[in-house]
Amino acid sequence: MSRGSHRQPGLPWQHGSRRGKTSSAGGTYSDSLEGELLGFTYRAPDGAFAVARLRAEGVGETVVVGPIAHVQEGQHLALHGRWVDHTSFGRQFKIGRFLVEDPRTLKGLRRYLSSGAVKGLGPTFAQRVVDHFGHDTLRVIEEEPERLAEVAGIGPKRIESIVAHWERDRAHRELHAMLRGYGIGQALSARIVEEYGSEALNMVVRTPYRLAAEMRGVGFRTADLIARDQGIPLDDPARAEAAALHLLREAEGQGHCFLPLGELRTRAENVEVPGPVLDSAVPRLHDMGQVFLEAAADAAVAPVYLRRLAVAERRLATRLLALLRHGPKGPAPVVTDTEQRVGIELNEDQRRALRTALTEGLTVVTGGPGTGKTTLVKVLMAAAAQRGETWLLAAPTGRAARRLAEHTGAVAKTVHRLLEFHPATGRFQRGPTSPLEAHGVLVDEASMLDLKLAEQLVGALKAGTRLVLVGDADQLPSVGAGRVLADLISSGCLPVATLQEVYRQAADSGIVRNAHRINRGEAPVSGEREVDEGARADFYVVPRDHAREAHDTLLQVITRRLPALGFDPIRDVQVLCPMHSGILGTEALNLALQARLNPQSEGRKPADSDGGAAPRFRVGDRVLQVRNDYDRDIFNGDVGLVTAAGAGGLSVDFEGREVSVTGEGMRDLVLAYAISIHKSQGSEYPAVVVALHRAHRIMLRRNLLYTAITRARRFCCVVGDPWAIEQAIRTPGGADRWSRLSERLLVAAGSGGPV
Repeated sequence: MSRGSHRQPGLPWQHGSRRGKTSSAGGTYSDSLEGELLGFTYRAPDGAFAVARLRAEGVGETVVVGPIAHVQEGQHLALHGRWVDHTSFGRQFKIGRFLVEDPRTLKGLRRYLSSGAVKGLGPTFAQRVVDHFGHDTLRVIEEEPERLAEVAGIGPKRIESIVAHWERDRAHRELHAMLRGYGIGQALSARIVEEYGSEALNMVVRTPYRLAAEMRGVGFRTADLIARDQGIPLDDPARAEAAALHLLREAEGQGHCFLPLGELRTRAENVEVPGPVLDSAVPRLHDMGQVFLEAAADAAVAPVYLRRLAVAERRLATRLLALLRHGPKGPAPVVTDTEQRVGIELNEDQRRALRTALTEGLTVVTGGPGTGKTTLVKVLMAAAAQRGETWLLAAPTGRAARRLAEHTGAVAKTVHRLLEFHPATGRFQRGPTSPLEAHGVLVDEASMLDLKLAEQLVGALKAGTRLVLVGDADQLPSVGAGRVLADLISSGCLPVATLQEVYRQAADSGIVRNAHRINRGEAPVSGEREVDEGARADFYVVPRDHAREAHDTLLQVITRRLPALGFDPIRDVQVLCPMHSGILGTEALNLALQARLNPQSEGRKPADSDGGAAPRFRVGDRVLQVRNDYDRDIFNGDVGLVTAAGAGGLSVDFEGREVSVTGEGMRDLVLAYAISIHKSQGSEYPAVVVALHRAHRIMLRRNLLYTAITRARRFCCVVGDPWAIEQAIRTPGGADRWSRLSERLLVAAGSGGPV
């Protein structure tokens, strides 16, 4: 066997060519570099990114960055990528694709073997073996390992250990190289090796769809690419099963709790799974306990659930009805005493809601802007304190929880914090065996509760604990699966208090008036056309047909018009968009607004592993946290201001609390001059500017525009295409999710039987 056989497979280049020679930043791989890997300056914890020193041919020692954390020191690398000039670290080579080869020099061989590439050969024995066999070293280990006994100090046991590790590691190296070619990074590749051990390569080649089913992070499309390359036919039963699971998970990401079998069949045809093959796969998955197929007279409408969602929906319905049955019944309290004590006079809708919340095991309070939900919550907490009761307050997001605390003067937590979520295990500490100790639990912004979180919450309440859910059912539903608040209301079998009377002060607000108009399917009225006595000019529509014109107008509104009205464009103004892409998406608007509002400060990129696509954060930038970080106590949706930026990371002021963000945490921050409307749920801003255009047509829904407008506290401006505004208003949203929670509640409440 020649030394060429030790080269790791060229799959990364072969697959890279098939998918197009573009880097993650979108640039072509215009430069090449070869050389010996000398050592690492930095390796990301997940193994997906590294900064290393390379002795390059014709260049000398240089810095290279990219996904090479798994490569051993001393190995030879053939790199394709591009040269970049980093603002903090100077000139470096950004790797797009690469090939790993055996060391070409004796020094490289010693470095390679000394780095732990072969167990049993530490620095001392590596030196002796290379001195004895020279460039033939790796061939000897591969083909004639018994000859290692020629080296002083290496006996039969050590040779046995070296051979066993070499064989195992060779298979792993081949697997890592293969998976890299399919876009699977080192961290996930290592998890696959750890999970399947010596059978990993065999399993990936022979049964690739197991990866999609069993390994989080490997999707159906990746497994399908591997399967196609291995010659597995399109009608293979394992492929149909993997496709069904993939489509159900994809539907969950779209908010659905299940898919009707007919819809699942249609979607399966889009990934080349014939209907009959899909129809036979679903019952098999049901028998294996991976999906739940409900019986139906018409097979086409039979619901197909991922098993965990079916269980969550049934449990939630059962536990909600149990809360209602076991609630502390008693005489209706006299609420006027509490009103007098706190100096707030409630209307009759609010009084009924308050009495219900104090006597029923479960109460839903809903209403639009200006109907006094917050006022009701204040009086409810005062009444509970007057009765000597302990209540816990929560909201789905950190910002919503802080708003709730500000309005009530009481402690409020995120639902995850309330249930003591443990990020390391992904589990909640509070549940049926360790319930919350309280007379009552109130959750604000309950429209944001998805099916799984609602089931966890209700499962943590013991018999006799009252639950009050407060929210606006006309807003966008949760990001996760389900439409919980809307389903509870539409079931008609739970106590629902609807607040309809708009407070006089709120009724004068153009924001409130137009939110209710939009909710009724009517066109909004811009401030210059409002003629009603007492109306405040705090809502405007600026029509612009063309996207570029709308983009330029929006920038002008933020940088000139709003500052003239006393709004700080960075601290007070939030731009909301339906989508991330396009000239009126969050990405383009963030860069444009950063250039206009914060152009001078020096900054740095949050990470270098993105191929240069990330924006540079600057001191004074408005930033958004996009993932819950329990260690730093910052949550998805939190907005802050960058107060310091340097090579080591950022300092960010999150509403008066200074947080240091470094390393991987930098990837969880994005610019927040413009954010998606979905990300704004549960938040309020002094001024809101909404971008709406026909380019957003796939997102245009009434509840989307309604949610955006109701985020504004003092001023709102909609800049966009009149057609898009009209389209959004006439297209109801929120009911286009498949869920059976309402039906389960109705049937079980009527029969008293199982759900």
